[in-house]
Amino acid sequence: MSATGVIVQPALILPIKRMNPLLYKDEPNGTLSLISDNGYMNPHLLIDWVKHFVKHAKPSAEDSVLLIANNHTSHLSLPSVLFCRENHITFLTLPPHASHVL
Repeated sequence: MSATGVIVQPALILPIKRMNPLLYKDEPNGTLSLISDNGYMNPHLLIDWVKHFVKHAKPSAEDSVLLIANNHTSHLSLPSVLFCRENHITFLTLPPHASHVL
């Protein structure tokens, strides 16, 4: 949720090989369902999530958005940074092990 009240629906990442619709039948409307081998974010899923974020946050040249993330390696991919730039999102990563201090 942003300071202006914009809500981005959640994303669920499950550690499975194939999508099973029964796992997502009771999820909230607008939830982004993703799968990965280990259940963790990766650079490919990050692009999917940022597209989901753009859909809800609706950034524009006149109204850009700041997206703050931790310094996980999945957040440090060139394609995701370029996608953010193209969609008027300033992508800020926090230093490792410092989010609790900041």
